Amino acid sequence: MPYSAAPAAARAHPGSASAPYRVRSAPYALARATVLRHPAQSPPGAEFRTTLAELTELERAEAQLLPGLCDALHAARDDHPRAFHHGVVLPLRRALHNGRPPRPALLERLGDLPRRIPALAAWLALRERRALLLAGADRLTGPALVAERAALSLLCREPALGRAVAMISGDLLDAVARAAAGADDRRARKEEPAVLRYALRASTRTSPLSWFTAVGWGRLHEGPARPAGWGEAGLHAVPFTSVVHPNRALVGALAAALLADPARRAAAPHRMTSTPSTGNGRAVYSRARQVFTGGRHLSTGEDEVALPATAPLRLLDELGGRPHTLAELAGVLNAALRTPAGPGAVAAYLDGLAEAGLLTPADPVHPQDPAPLPALSHWLNPPGTGAARSGEAGSGEAGSATAGEAAGLAARIDRIDADTRAFGALPAQRRPAALAGLAARWGALLTEAGHPLPEPVGARTDVLSEDVVAVRPLDLGGFLDAADHTALAELTALAEAFDLGHVMRRLARARFVARYGPGGVCHNPWEFGPEAVEAWEEAGLLTAQASSQASAPPGSPPADRTLAELTVLRRTLAETVRAEARRAPEAPEAVLPAGLLAGLGDRLPRRLRERPASYAHFVQRAGDLLCVNHVYGGWGRFTSRFLGAMAPEAARTVSAEIRRGLGPGARAAAVRPVGGFNANLHPLLVPDEIGPDRRWTSLAEADVDLVHDLPSDQLRLRLRATGELLDVLYGGFLAPVMLPGRLAPYLCDHPEGVVDLHPLVPAHTLDVPGGRVVRTPRLRHRHLVLHRRRWYLDAGAVARLRAALEEGRPVPAAAVTRWRALLGLPDQVFLRPAPPSADPGRFAEAFVAGLRRPKPQFVDLGNALHLRSLHKWLARHADGAVLEEALPAPGGRDRPSQTVELVVETYREGSPE
Repeated sequence: MPYSAAPAAARAHPGSASAPYRVRSAPYALARATVLRHPAQSPPGAEFRTTLAELTELERAEAQLLPGLCDALHAARDDHPRAFHHGVVLPLRRALHNGRPPRPALLERLGDLPRRIPALAAWLALRERRALLLAGADRLTGPALVAERAALSLLCREPALGRAVAMISGDLLDAVARAAAGADDRRARKEEPAVLRYALRASTRTSPLSWFTAVGWGRLHEGPARPAGWGEAGLHAVPFTSVVHPNRALVGALAAALLADPARRAAAPHRMTSTPSTGNGRAVYSRARQVFTGGRHLSTGEDEVALPATAPLRLLDELGGRPHTLAELAGVLNAALRTPAGPGAVAAYLDGLAEAGLLTPADPVHPQDPAPLPALSHWLNPPGTGAARSGEAGSGEAGSATAGEAAGLAARIDRIDADTRAFGALPAQRRPAALAGLAARWGALLTEAGHPLPEPVGARTDVLSEDVVAVRPLDLGGFLDAADHTALAELTALAEAFDLGHVMRRLARARFVARYGPGGVCHNPWEFGPEAVEAWEEAGLLTAQASSQASAPPGSPPADRTLAELTVLRRTLAETVRAEARRAPEAPEAVLPAGLLAGLGDRLPRRLRERPASYAHFVQRAGDLLCVNHVYGGWGRFTSRFLGAMAPEAARTVSAEIRRGLGPGARAAAVRPVGGFNANLHPLLVPDEIGPDRRWTSLAEADVDLVHDLPSDQLRLRLRATGELLDVLYGGFLAPVMLPGRLAPYLCDHPEGVVDLHPLVPAHTLDVPGGRVVRTPRLRHRHLVLHRRRWYLDAGAVARLRAALEEGRPVPAAAVTRWRALLGLPDQVFLRPAPPSADPGRFAEAFVAGLRRPKPQFVDLGNALHLRSLHKWLARHADGAVLEEALPAPGGRDRPSQTVELVVETYREGSPE
């Protein structure tokens, strides 16, 4: 089978004390495809592209010619009169040297100079040809714009695009509708760049969001020739379903508001906020408070509270995560303590703990419940209570929990649930009103529950999320072959070598041993949460320092032997690749030397290979090349989010592969915090789950210790009752830095997937008008493209480019071809924001800052409509921009193209000694 273990990656390294490094691909993949196809190129568009390509080549030829021409003009100073040299040759040379077109009057006085200097004659011929091509470009611009606008209008008529942009903005939907109708007024021209940007989002990018992208799952197997796209593979016949969920941040805010009512809170089960850290007669608890700020997730505030370690606290702690009502807890304490103060004192004591946030009401419904609103409604107003469910009921005071109020609130919840479930089937035109209605109902509901929405009210897209999922398994035969799987296995070893997660785990282990000693035990893993977060920051700083010294003499190695070995290996790999690239510094492609990755897995430090690992490779086919877009953590994470809407076979197969990947005898447990983030909803794929509430999970925080396992010298989570070591998997999409720090030890048990291969990529700096550009070549291993060609433009270069585009409006053909020639740009690129300049040791801040940056956008520099919009698109990148070659390139084709991306998981076996 093509997805079996790759022999090239499984050879034992001489002297290796552990099992050979073995990697296999999962027998399935997640497929992400644009619902819309990028339009085929029109004949006028093809002429315009050809003209711009020739113009670009002329600009390059001129750039190569000018240095020699300037030297020749200087050398000719004795071949003509002094007055001619000063009056004609020197001004001409000065203009050419400074990149300015000479004045026509000056060119009329050249005389026989072109005959005496052949390079000048060649330059004049290029200039004449360039003038003809620019005139041709001007002539072709009108027909090309007409054809491209017609293609855009057709895209805008697609129902999927309307449904998707309705989730963004009602004004954007109106603009799309006007473009669909062929509007040609001033307003339409002003809206055109934004409309085109979202049409390109729908036809060139595969990140799931509403009807922009469809997601499917299927088995990998050998098949016929690789299909060019989703439709060509016969996948267009697979039915899709729209999966809509209410915003879990709103659901969480509503549950908190309902539990704030004194009567409901008194009746709700309660649990201690955390396990206690005891010592010196004190009990310390980790207290977390979730705050709804109107966004797509819940923010969390955390602190620690110390109390005297009393007998009542010990009794409450011994309940170990099993929630009880306050009355039940009072009964337990009264029976055990037989306090002379009486029941009233016990009740007051519990109320005090509750007010302090130490005794907290448990979630009224399962955090991962696929239908949370009906469950909340049922909890609020159980059947048989006798209260009628009427949308007009419940006008009483917000603080009272009367049956009528409960019925009214439940009816409002039911209405929101019904409207949310119906949303997926709505056409585009009805979606803005539906979203506005849901936003209003949510606002009124939270206000009535006593917790109004924060100001300003969140955007309409925040009331729900929508995914488009194929309900049947796809046929993925022919997408990947044996050579692909072999190369991905070798890439897995390279990813491990440059994975920040490995560094973080070793640093966390060092911190743990320093605090608890070799073989130490932490009975409350939350205690170590802050240090795990700090280990991420330290890992980022250490890795950045090591990368900056890749070509420098080695400094002092890290104290940890494993990290020292890893640092040396990384430096060796980077220097080998860069040395090879220095042989051809202007080459557009750098290829990893043959054999560099052969056996690399067996050269990884032994401690890094003790535990199994899994990676998710995001790949696209580009002819004979397989382009790697990302390498993230595996273990089913990028598939699990959609499994609830797919055929049951998918969940069973993914679950079985995860268990196989962990190895025989492994005890697997999941941690599934939602954090108010819809993409964190996914089924339980392993037997156990760790959580704070025993009603929902098989294991509680009190069941697990964080330990330094001496035989493997690893930081591990261990089941207290049996001594079994756990493999704890987090399958959510919300970055761990956005979740409570107390969860860090669980979230980071398998932290692999923070992979950065940039240290391998050689870089060259180019001075350009206004600033500088850093150029990096394509990086390839075998037929895998690991890094596409990129151009990093600083703020000054972007400003000068925008100024040049402004001068050439409406379609700046001359400016674009000049910059294409200057930088060596292909005609199709993706425009990305400049990487953040944050301190590499501030991992969390850099991640949050990245969320606010513009998303990547396809730009076709051979397309008249794109050139007309480029000036406005660049305005979103005033701090700098990155241009990345589009590979595969969707534009300029003779037929519509669909962007398809596969997420292929690889599993690396553990190698315990």
